[in-house]
Amino acid sequence: MKRQVVISGIGAICAAGSTAGHLTEALARGRRCLSPIADPRLAHLRATHAGLIAKVEALGSDPPEVRVLDRNVHLALAAAREAVTSAGLDGQSLGLRGAVVFGTCSGGMLSIERHHESLCAGKDIIDEDLTFSKSYGTTAKVLAWATGARGPALNIVTACAAGAGAIAQGVDLIRCGLADVVLAGGSDTFSASTLAGFDALKATCEGMCSPFSSNIGLNLGEGAAFFVLEAGEHAARRDAPILAEIKGCGLSNDAYHPTAPDPAAKGQLAAMKRALCDAGVEPEEIDYINAHGTGTRANDPTESRAISKLLGQRARKVPVSSTKSMIGHCLGGAGALEATATVLAARAGVIPPTAGFDQTRDGCTPGDYVPDPGRPWSGRLALSNNFGFAGHNACLVIDTAPARPKDEPRAPASRPKVVLTGMGAVSPVGFGVEPLTGQDTCALGPIDRFGAFAPEFEAGLVPELNLRKIDRRLNLKGMDLCSRYATLAARGALDSAGFKPRPSSMEEVGLVLGLAAGPSQGEREHLSACFQSGFAIESLGAFPYVVPNSVGGNVSRALMLRGHNTVIASGRGAGLPAVISAAMAIERGHSRAVLAACADELSETVVRDGYATGQWGPGTDVDPGEGAAAWLLEDEKTALERGATPKAQLLGYAMGTDTDDPRCAQGGSLARALVQAADRAGVALGDLAGLAVGQAGGQAYELEQWAIQEVFGQQMVPTVTLSDRIGLAEASLVVFNASYLVSKGYSQALIAACCLSAEGYASAVILRIL
Repeated sequence: MKRQVVISGIGAICAAGSTAGHLTEALARGRRCLSPIADPRLAHLRATHAGLIAKVEALGSDPPEVRVLDRNVHLALAAAREAVTSAGLDGQSLGLRGAVVFGTCSGGMLSIERHHESLCAGKDIIDEDLTFSKSYGTTAKVLAWATGARGPALNIVTACAAGAGAIAQGVDLIRCGLADVVLAGGSDTFSASTLAGFDALKATCEGMCSPFSSNIGLNLGEGAAFFVLEAGEHAARRDAPILAEIKGCGLSNDAYHPTAPDPAAKGQLAAMKRALCDAGVEPEEIDYINAHGTGTRANDPTESRAISKLLGQRARKVPVSSTKSMIGHCLGGAGALEATATVLAARAGVIPPTAGFDQTRDGCTPGDYVPDPGRPWSGRLALSNNFGFAGHNACLVIDTAPARPKDEPRAPASRPKVVLTGMGAVSPVGFGVEPLTGQDTCALGPIDRFGAFAPEFEAGLVPELNLRKIDRRLNLKGMDLCSRYATLAARGALDSAGFKPRPSSMEEVGLVLGLAAGPSQGEREHLSACFQSGFAIESLGAFPYVVPNSVGGNVSRALMLRGHNTVIASGRGAGLPAVISAAMAIERGHSRAVLAACADELSETVVRDGYATGQWGPGTDVDPGEGAAAWLLEDEKTALERGATPKAQLLGYAMGTDTDDPRCAQGGSLARALVQAADRAGVALGDLAGLAVGQAGGQAYELEQWAIQEVFGQQMVPTVTLSDRIGLAEASLVVFNASYLVSKGYSQALIAACCLSAEGYASAVILRIL
């Protein structure tokens, strides 16, 4: 029986105010919290209003290295601290069984803008502070430090579905036994470049939006919200407040378009159905829907169509409203804020209105869109929808009046065996895993792709590949290098597994993508256009590819992947958390087959930033690299039924976080992760035949080696890294190394893969070669 996951704490900050109480009051009154945009740089745009927060300040008690971080981090800290306090955990460390999952669309965009503005002015202000502040991998680490959560810490970057996706990942961590308490939510800030992009898409409105109604377009917002999620028995043991329960979660991808939803609503409907299936409830039991409801010309008709298909004849009767009509579209924070609004509204006894709604817009299916001023709450089960760029969808089923849990640990559900059936790679030594096993091939060479910028150090660059020999049917047109590499590696994994890529067979195949830096070409082009044009953008080519999950969207469209789908940004070694998340998705029954992929691109921005901050180049022992790796994971029964020959079985996994410092690793988390992964696998670490590592040099490498020494002592375990041949591909190196071990190992051998990022994210996986 699966573990009950309850909400014991809530925190929120948005245009309604600085606490969850302020948001409750706005919902109860149907108060619109949108205000005029005062930034003179944006006066020429169609957009006139946004959901803005007056002031966000860092706590004076926070150390200087935290106070200088991006506004996005401080929004997250404010909401997270309120959630922890409301759960009765104030002043306590969440400890070894505590985890953090953070969702964002634009991450440290204000810091990213500041850096690009300096580049446009002919200066480069990059330093270690700014590098950490603008990284998508930053916030989960800072939140783990602030709360003492020493378990897994993950950053989910699925655009406007990220907040809900983070909550879904938090539920999986609890139900798979990796945590008892999870701080899960999302955050995003209002930024000029993001508004300019949406305005150029003609997606904004003049005045205040009214989703599903006559004033077409969206208002951007900013804010953060967090739940404290707890295993039911853990909450009962400490007599925690029980505010609601997450019954089920569903993720999908449209595999359709970089920005627009599939008009047939297949992806959105799939995510809703999966959430209901996970919750064990029928559509007839849903009493309220908090819609994604952006107000745009593309979203509202599609979402209303999906809801109508889900509910059938009840679609005209079930109340559906959009919180965005009151606080704006808060991007990666939207999913968390809107799930929070659902819980708060139910507890206040109100169904919040779609503020400003007058009549159903042409193209939207008829329904009850809850006009002003709202109405009394009735019912129990709610569905919260969120959909994002790159086709990512996330839906949550929330029980607003759950039975109080008992302090009775539930018997662990039997886990399906997760097997590795296919491996793919794109690396500096070529296409496929086989070139990685060549002993004498070194692919390090000069960096000659950036014109006048020719650094005086070597790197592992992917050579030009003959796509006709790989698969002439693959459409890689317009993709950045990161997306090309990931798509080719994923296709290689499918081919290696003997998986026929027919549209019908790909509908349920999932994708979990791990990124360290992600693509920067779109970010650079869009921000350069913003600053050079005064935010009057004429070309829309780059804006959809600013978000890191654009890589996942590109892979999904090229390969028709519509199953469980998410993107994780957790620094170096992000490929390993992707493998673990994919395995959890299979164990939880979200999908029977999931591609776990990771990708790195050595763009000029990545190379310059790494060189300027001493991550590689002269004076270091690190050469940067690029490429992508992918594994197809399946539940064993499904794999054998289709005639596959598994290459390895994933026996155990673990993740942890160093929390003594808000920025840096200490190494203890990796030592714990190795021991916990072996315990979960039921094997002795002394029986390992090989260990794949994820670092290649510098302080993080030394800490990684220290942790390995702490665990293994004098025992000699063969350690594998290919970095001296292909360079340090930040997200992918550990999976390259593990793929090498699987290919070179012998039957029944036990192997492990582990990595410690510079921030202190640790992960470990134990496999048995078959």
